[in-house]
Amino acid sequence: MVKIIKNEDKDYYQCEECQYFYENEVLAKECEDWCQKYKSCNLEIIKQAVKLQNNEENENNLNENNLKQKLNLKQLLIGILIGVSVIFILTNFTFVKIPKTSSNNSINNQLIQQIIAQVLPQEGFKTRIVFGDAVKKMIDCGVIDLEKMTKLYNGKVPEYIQKLIEGSNEPIVINQETANYLLNLFWPLGLSNKTEFNKNIPFSEKDLPHLASTGGWWLGKKENGAEYFNKCEIIKLTPQQEEIVYRVAQNTFRPCCDNSTFAQDCNHGSALLGALELAASQGYSEDELYKLALQLNSFWFPQNYIKIALYKKLVEGKDWQNVDPKEIMSAKFSSISGYIQNVEKKLANVPNIPSTGAGCGL
Repeated sequence: MVKIIKNEDKDYYQCEECQYFYENEVLAKECEDWCQKYKSCNLEIIKQAVKLQNNEENENNLNENNLKQKLNLKQLLIGILIGVSVIFILTNFTFVKIPKTSSNNSINNQLIQQIIAQVLPQEGFKTRIVFGDAVKKMIDCGVIDLEKMTKLYNGKVPEYIQKLIEGSNEPIVINQETANYLLNLFWPLGLSNKTEFNKNIPFSEKDLPHLASTGGWWLGKKENGAEYFNKCEIIKLTPQQEEIVYRVAQNTFRPCCDNSTFAQDCNHGSALLGALELAASQGYSEDELYKLALQLNSFWFPQNYIKIALYKKLVEGKDWQNVDPKEIMSAKFSSISGYIQNVEKKLANVPNIPSTGAGCGL
């Protein structure tokens, strides 16, 4: 049941699942019904949410909420509105601390903290990949417009991105601090980098301006990111490297939809493809690409992979450090349908599994 909040002598209606506020009770109920059913936010609904000012209860709720992963490709808006919403969401990505559980619970706090430390280590994952001059090339190509990027970050490009603009041979570290920056840099890379296998993308040219990844990318010089699809020579892959990336991309998935990395119709698809291309160009093997994909997805979809790790531990008796990244990144676990069928349903009778991760708060 939605909650009624009075603010400045006006009633607002709150979805008690994701804590969004609406001026309309019907919208709040639709939001709550969707959240309960799909465990995610519908961006078509939440774009109509309002942010209350001078409301202490609202601020407290927002600080405590969003313990659930909130992205689902089927809910993404078509075109530019998607890009605006998604980029803004990702820019404001934060993790939420896990609430403590009673020692009597079947899943105790110590186990949960161990799982989180394994899936999302505080020090992150240090890779051998470097950006080099890739970001500068994206700017030169126009897929990144510095003026728009500056506006995105409230008038100042973050120091992390500024260093990459100038060129950097420092190995990339994937952690809580860098995860969103990497997503917003790998996204245009995967979208625009020219490869032979992109000619096989399962979408027509007419579809491209309306996909969340292409049409939703609004940080380029041109208004629609589809203008840059497969057009920029940023990373040069050998035929063998392309073959490896193509194979890995077809066999890795993301828990916001049922599409593979190769079907880059959302930002995470394009971003992971860009990361795979960059890594392959710098000597990553096929097995290393699967491992890299899991490391990135873990920080982009933390709740999902914490639950997958719990499933592996509780149901299969396998520790996270011993899992096969290729298996975890397969449709069985990393597509939304596979995740629901093989993880959510299997853990349905296990009490007190806390939700955690990125919220999609505006």
